[in-house]
Order: sequence, then C-alpha cells, then structure tokens
Amino acid sequence: MTIKGLSNGISSLILLSTFSCAWEQLEPRVDCTTSPVVIELLDSEGAGCGASNGSFTINATGGEGPYRYTSDLENNSDGVFENISAGSYSITATDVKGCSVESNLSIENLEGVNLGDVVITDSGCGSSVGVIKISVSGGEEPYIFSLDGGSGQQNNVFSGLTPGSYDISVTDQLGCEITTNADITSGVSYATSIKGIIETNCAISGCHNGSQSPNLSSFGSIQSSASRIKARTANASMPRGRTLSQTQIELIACWVDDGALNN
Repeated sequence: MTIKGLSNGISSLILLSTFSCAWEQLEPRVDCTTSPVVIELLDSEGAGCGASNGSFTINATGGEGPYRYTSDLENNSDGVFENISAGSYSITATDVKGCSVESNLSIENLEGVNLGDVVITDSGCGSSVGVIKISVSGGEEPYIFSLDGGSGQQNNVFSGLTPGSYDISVTDQLGCEITTNADITSGVSYATSIKGIIETNCAISGCHNGSQSPNLSSFGSIQSSASRIKARTANASMPRGRTLSQTQIELIACWVDDGALNN
C-alpha cells in the first residue's frame, strides 16, 4: 500500500481496522478516585440581616496541590471568602491534575430566617416529578418561598420539576432573606442501570476491557470518559458492532447529565 502526501521526517501513522472499537487515540486520563480531593471548613462567620458581612475559609487536601477554589461568589487560590450575605453556597476545589470536589457551605442569618433541611426527590429519567422541600427556622413567620425568582408562596414545597439547578430564596416578615441552591437529578444509578450496559457492550474482550484505551472496566476511566460515552452512544458509533436500545441510550445520557456519579 502506498500513502502519498507525507512530508520528509519522522511521522507516525495509526491505522484502525473497520473491526476496531472506533475510539480515537486519547491522552492518558487521570483517575481521580485514587487520591480524591477533599474540602474542609476551617472557619465561618454569620451575616447580619440584609448585610454582606459574612465569611468562611476552606482548605482542600488530597489530590495534588496547589488548589483552585471556584464558586458563584468568586474564584481564588486561598480558600478565603469574605463580604457575603447569608445563604448556602456551592464551592468547588480543583487540584493541578483537574480532579475536583464540590461542597455546599452555609452562612447563617444572624437576625432572621435560617435554612434547615432541603429534601430533594429525583425527577426520573425523561420525567418531571422532581420535588424540593425546604425547612426553615428563626425570624418571623409567615415565610415567603420563591423558586428561580418566581412568584412567592407560603408553601415550602415545589413540585413537578425536571432535572436542573434551582435557586431558592426564603424571606421572613422582618424582610430578612436567605438563599440556597438545589440540584435535581434524574436519579439514574450507575450500579443498577449503567454498569451492566458498559460491561456487556463496551468493556469486552478485544475492546475497552484493558486491551485498548480507555479501559472501561475501571469506574474512574468510565467517569472521566462519560461525555464521550454519551455522545458516541447517542450517535450509534459506540459500541461497535452492537446496538443499544433507546432506553439504554437515554439512561446513559441521564446518568452523564447527573454528573456521572458513582451511585
């Protein structure tokens, strides 16, 4: 066979037969499960009603430093967050290898209403039966609950929700407000719904069971390749020579959209 169009010098060529697993050459991926990043709260101060004078300090361990802290407040490298109002905040710590962990931290309202438990019911894959129930205390009743800036209500339950991230605010009769964010997932389980699909169709002999990268017999590799798995199963280019049912394809997509959790 003659191949034209290659310039002089050192070149490399990878030929994939039509019987291969059709997964392009990938860079080695980091398995973040071997040394997971962990967040710990070092210090926090509550905020006054309507004031932005709260603060908290966090520290990351595990993985490989230095770490980067990101949130809806600001991004920094020291883990110190100041001049913030009462509420619940999502913070992500990421190490130099790209491994990360997310944690929710709360700043109390020193003079008014404060959050208790936020109970979430999964929406189901392709369904809209998600529920958020918020418990609060302190301040002066009745409380007004609002979802994503919508009309306020005295009912502390929001139902009929699809997967997604929702902003919730609660205001008491003194005008003190507290906010939080709640994530509703489809609830698709890796252990009961996804693992079997991968093991039966992808992590098989001669394919992604360790003989070809990525090794889909490892959860860490499956998780880091989740977006590619979703895309390739959706366009039927994976698994090679096999056909997944529409239900299996949708379950994979829902699991990936949930964050490819080890659940």
